[in-house]
Amino acid sequence: MAGEGGDGEERPEQQMTTISCHFFGEPEKPPAFSISIIENMKEDYGLFVWPCSIILAEYVWQQRLRFSGVSVVELGAGTCLPGLVAAKLGSDVTLTDDANRLEVLDNMRRVCELNKLKWLTWGVWDEPIFSLNPKIILGADVLYDSS
Repeated sequence: MAGEGGDGEERPEQQMTTISCHFFGEPEKPPAFSISIIENMKEDYGLFVWPCSIILAEYVWQQRLRFSGVSVVELGAGTCLPGLVAAKLGSDVTLTDDANRLEVLDNMRRVCELNKLKWLTWGVWDEPIFSLNPKIILGADVLYDSS
């Protein structure tokens, strides 16, 4: 079985990482596009796309005229699918997540690079984030308690 050593135990360095591709619109029909997300199927809940994130991203796509040229903040973005869709639609997007979750923030950076969206920001919840005055705030599965 992939990810397991000879003794049946999963090794920390062997993690199940994949890239999922999410399509919006009809192929060959503008403004259709796809978003690629790097996912890691381990226990850290910010490293894989949750079903509510897919639903919210689809909502953003369906309401695309509302997202063109507006300021958007995605709270607890994790893999940031809804925020990336908003960015592809022309929003000025700020992605946020817990600044202590370095692996999640690094994954967000890599996902932005993979989708050629480098102007997005994320990280610390400090005074500048509260001065953004976004027109739209997105949040999918923002609160989670593993217990």
